[in-house]
Amino acid sequence: MLDEINIRHQVAYDEIAERFAEINAEMPAGYLVPAQEFGKLAEAGPILDLGCGAGRDMAYWADRGRRVVGLDLSLGMLRQAAARCGQPLAQGDMCGLPFRAGVFTGVWCSASLLHLPKALAPVVLAEVARVLRPGGVLMVALKEGGGEGWEDESFWNAPGGVTRFFARYASTEVDALLAADFDTRVQRRYTSEIGTAWLTHLAVRRP
Repeated sequence: MLDEINIRHQVAYDEIAERFAEINAEMPAGYLVPAQEFGKLAEAGPILDLGCGAGRDMAYWADRGRRVVGLDLSLGMLRQAAARCGQPLAQGDMCGLPFRAGVFTGVWCSASLLHLPKALAPVVLAEVARVLRPGGVLMVALKEGGGEGWEDESFWNAPGGVTRFFARYASTEVDALLAADFDTRVQRRYTSEIGTAWLTHLAVRRP
């Protein structure tokens, strides 16, 4: 199932990469406070933008003097990120990160974990814990709600629309997932300009 999801998402994001970069050019207002908190918790050292997309958040951290590495499945998205940011990039799968243990002081996981079935979330978070130094910080942003499955979208100006997999979470579900390797420090909820409810959780990797 993971192979199918990865292939379908690669195709979808390659197709919409340019449009995605245009629509998501600026950091959402609801992310600014979590980003400030993340920056304070994450010690000096490299940050991994996990599911970096078109490089918007990578540019945010690079502009603040942080070393940042971006990882994404989509080559189309990585090309957009390269044009915007000029920071190191890697193509890869969240379930098997191509990095050595303990290399990052922070992992920024914005709207990427939600593209996998909930059953795979513990695998991803275990990989995040592996590549984080003890005391390293994770920010994970997810859509609030329940259920999971493929959703059709027509607003990307792509022939036939775009289909992506989404899993939506309650805050208690996120806390339970993080509890295996992390101590949650801050939880926030915000509603985007188009009415989507988002959850952001900041958590620190236990020694």
